[in-house]
Amino acid sequence: KIHAFKNNTSPDGTSYGSHENYCVSRDVAFPGQFIRDLVPHLATRIIYTGAGDIVRGKYVLSPMAFLTSQVISGETMHDTGILNTRDEPHAVGRLWRRLHVIVGDALMNETAIMLRHFVTSGVLQLMEDGRLDDVPRLKDPIRDLWHNVEIRNPEQWKVELEDGRIVSPIDIQRYYLEKVESIVQDDWEKRALRTFEEVLDGLENRRSKELAHRIEWLDRWFAIQEAGEKKAGPDVDMMACKQYSEIGAERSLFYKRQRAGLVDRITDDEAIKKAIQEPPKDTRAALRRELCDTFNIEMIDWSMLIVNDGTRRRIDLLDPYATKMETPYATAS
Repeated sequence: KIHAFKNNTSPDGTSYGSHENYCVSRDVAFPGQFIRDLVPHLATRIIYTGAGDIVRGKYVLSPMAFLTSQVISGETMHDTGILNTRDEPHAVGRLWRRLHVIVGDALMNETAIMLRHFVTSGVLQLMEDGRLDDVPRLKDPIRDLWHNVEIRNPEQWKVELEDGRIVSPIDIQRYYLEKVESIVQDDWEKRALRTFEEVLDGLENRRSKELAHRIEWLDRWFAIQEAGEKKAGPDVDMMACKQYSEIGAERSLFYKRQRAGLVDRITDDEAIKKAIQEPPKDTRAALRRELCDTFNIEMIDWSMLIVNDGTRRRIDLLDPYATKMETPYATAS
């Protein structure tokens, strides 16, 4: 029988995690502005985006952060960086960069996934708008990452700023909270912002049991402790840690805890099934779906497809937000 797990690392130190992709304007200078404005966020968000894991005998908040060794790197599985230099825009290259974020963990918790993308997207929007001119700059992001990743007690978290001050990662995230608040508009964004603030408040006030509903590294820790109460030992801890991330709903400790009401949901199974079949209407995904329904497609990628009609016509989809073809299908190059 095959068992599948949504984990982040292998025993040999290879990391894979969850690769996030963000479409960012070329006007944002790389790597300078990203190091200045984004790295402080990525180096401290692990306090609410970490998946938790036992790595080399230690419980860590984020296995991907634990194995990150550089501020910037082109590697994706070894010697990884907080920033990754890969740049395949899958769009008009002179206009867009595809920011490839690989420092994040593969997550099960819906709230943690939502916060990860909501806050990081907000930070990038602020960077594009030129509204981050006073970001607290970390003196040594990697050292701070390695210090905090092994500590579960928020009172012991710390980062050192370039001006010598010692603050908490929570303080850094509160800076971004205040900035993101200035650009939220939609109701769902306001709800997400409120959740972000509640999570930071909970971490500051050490409301662990309550926060475990929303923070994966906390809930996984509690699941391991509960398994250890029945039968103690490192093998039991490791088994519970891995079983937490099992994809099969019957054996997975995560799904068992979700069914027991110990993990919050922000969507439901029907909405997920619908999203698999119905792409967002305001992106080229909708156009791709239309073209696939219209033609016999030989090959498809993010930004192009080839029609199998005897001519092998190539249709380029270089605008991520295009929902209609600029030229008729019949004359597409």
